[in-house]
Amino acid sequence: MKHLNHRSIRTFVACLTASVAFFAVAAEAAEAAEAERPNVVFIISDDHDFEHLGFMGNRTVHTPTLDRLAEAGTVFTHAHLPMSRCHPTLASFLSGRWPHQSGIYYNYGPRQLDPKNSLPNLLKKAGYATYVEGKYWEGDPREMGFTHGKGKTAKTFVRKGQDDLFAFLDDVAGRQPFFVWWAPLIPHTPHNPPAKYQKLFDAEKVPIPEWFKGDKEAFRQREFKSLAMEAWLDDGVNQLVEKLDGRGVLKQTMFVFLIDNGWCNGLVSKGSPFEKGVRTPIFLTLPGEIQAGQRFDHLVSTLDVYPTILDYAGVKVPETAAGRSLRPIVEGRPAEIRDVLYGAIYPAFATKNDARPERDVYALYARTKKWKYILFTQDVRQTGNGNYFRVQSILTDYPERDRGQQDLYDLESDPHELNNLASKPEHREQLEQFKRDVLAWWQETGGKPL
Repeated sequence: MKHLNHRSIRTFVACLTASVAFFAVAAEAAEAAEAERPNVVFIISDDHDFEHLGFMGNRTVHTPTLDRLAEAGTVFTHAHLPMSRCHPTLASFLSGRWPHQSGIYYNYGPRQLDPKNSLPNLLKKAGYATYVEGKYWEGDPREMGFTHGKGKTAKTFVRKGQDDLFAFLDDVAGRQPFFVWWAPLIPHTPHNPPAKYQKLFDAEKVPIPEWFKGDKEAFRQREFKSLAMEAWLDDGVNQLVEKLDGRGVLKQTMFVFLIDNGWCNGLVSKGSPFEKGVRTPIFLTLPGEIQAGQRFDHLVSTLDVYPTILDYAGVKVPETAAGRSLRPIVEGRPAEIRDVLYGAIYPAFATKNDARPERDVYALYARTKKWKYILFTQDVRQTGNGNYFRVQSILTDYPERDRGQQDLYDLESDPHELNNLASKPEHREQLEQFKRDVLAWWQETGGKPL
């Protein structure tokens, strides 16, 4: 072996010292980068009227915690879900893909979601502790990428407390970034709110909207219970906020809020292509990063939430993502703004032994700022509502339609879609163009021939 002279030894020592210093700096930089990653709490409200929120202008509801969080961040008032039912919607939050792309387009069917590129798996690989509780329908949560939480606790989570979640926060808060999938079965039925939430409202003074023409007393009673359930949801969020504050991590936590599907007394909602079924607000809140007090009425999709969370977490967004990050809009940077939203609506059940989106889809739609167009691709009948469609029509007529029928609504003058203009001769060319557009969208996003 060749002997080292003094000069060689000095050179070797200098190089070794520099290498050690380099790796120490790199390690510190990696730790700093991890420390700067925000915690993420993903709040998913269940069966909730998008207008039943204080920050959306409702003065009857009691949602002070959600209102404060929304006001402390950026609100997108006009977002659409990829489906107006929970299972396909929740699967889209996990996968970032359309129901006809992921294969999860039904509440009841044979498949579960492919965990590849799932939101929790990507965050876990980036160093996040990932927690799930409440509504979760996709098999083993560990396989999906959740490191903690039971999942499938919809009937008990928040309704009977959040002890397991709070224990998780005691373990990880401040030690590593975390992601929380917070999805209680609230304000979903059963509408059995504790008395303290019912006492926030006077059932006899619940306002009745001008558009409602049915049984006013029945409406008040149903609306009263809905309001109390929404107050219960808000209190659950408040308990979580207080826990995060007590652990000293509230200012490092990003809140993302949306609704998994709509619910409405007096208008057709869940399971339908109408606004009360598919529309939700989105808010993003992160002190020091996301500007407070911003409100946008841009047309956005809840599919945009998947890349947005990954963007703020510093994780590369997979090419499979169907949405686009909202971060450029939030930060005032150049961003492509949609002028139309498209969607596909399915029954609650997949056809037995033949789960194909192109077979089961029953409506395609397009929505601009002004117009809502719907093309029905199946006969929709109330006789099939119990075991197939399950379209929610509380205190209102059931929306029976024939295959090939089209609806058209002027949302500026008719935001609750009460006056179908499709039969008007002056809209014939407009209908034909919308039909071409929705069929092209279906094909371009991977939909097979209907």
